[in-house]
Amino acid sequence: MVELKGAYLRVVLGKVALEFERGVRVLFSKPAENIAFIVSTPLWLAFFILTLRGYGVIKLSSIDLQLFLWIAYTFSLYTTWLWAFGHGIMDEGYDGVLEYVLAGGEDLLIHFIGWGLSLITYELMDLVVIVGSFAILFNTGVSLINPSLLILSLVLVTLELLFISVIYSMLVIRLKSNWVITNIIQFILPTFGGLIPGEVNGYVKVINKYSPIAYPVILMRESALGVNEINMPISIQLMYSLVMIIALGALAWIIVNITTIRLRHSGQLGLY
Repeated sequence: MVELKGAYLRVVLGKVALEFERGVRVLFSKPAENIAFIVSTPLWLAFFILTLRGYGVIKLSSIDLQLFLWIAYTFSLYTTWLWAFGHGIMDEGYDGVLEYVLAGGEDLLIHFIGWGLSLITYELMDLVVIVGSFAILFNTGVSLINPSLLILSLVLVTLELLFISVIYSMLVIRLKSNWVITNIIQFILPTFGGLIPGEVNGYVKVINKYSPIAYPVILMRESALGVNEINMPISIQLMYSLVMIIALGALAWIIVNITTIRLRHSGQLGLY
């Protein structure tokens, strides 16, 4: 029995690795998009600086700059996962790719996870470009108090956004009014996903403290600044983050299985 489980796990990991390799090849097969991505971030930050100076903000403290850096990075993560990855899944659904994946005997969730993990390359590119942009435009480097916590938080953020994006895309596919879900997600994630630091005001701090989906992002900032933003032990934040990721993974598995049944029996995507 143990040998069978080990063999099954190796097969699953092999399939995930294959989807990861395919995803990386696709990402780097579009050099024009990658160049546009690299150029757009410094331009966005330069516009941000000009806007601040237009309102009379000439100089920011080092803490403010670090908070802005991680806000910019969190925003780029949400953009990458929801709009690049999530909408990529929708395009696959509309173009019949998901039916092709099933016809080849592959599991949709394995396909999504393998392809999604390839976006780690984009995450790292995002971080390098944003840190470099802040060094050039703000003349400041990145503060990093706890590198191991940063790596762990990036893993947690990746898994959380992967599962959220899968759930989001599966719900949107084939709905008559998909912008309803999109607009809700656009409001919920920035508000409850830790995009805004608790240092902004007390209300945001309360939201971040009682919103487990915010903890992985908060841990990123805490690893950089060494400040416990929500006055909660790191171990507790990690535990709640893992519980939330497991719950999101289970929900993604259920929704993907419902979608798979729809595809196999009626050829229709979606839950309705």
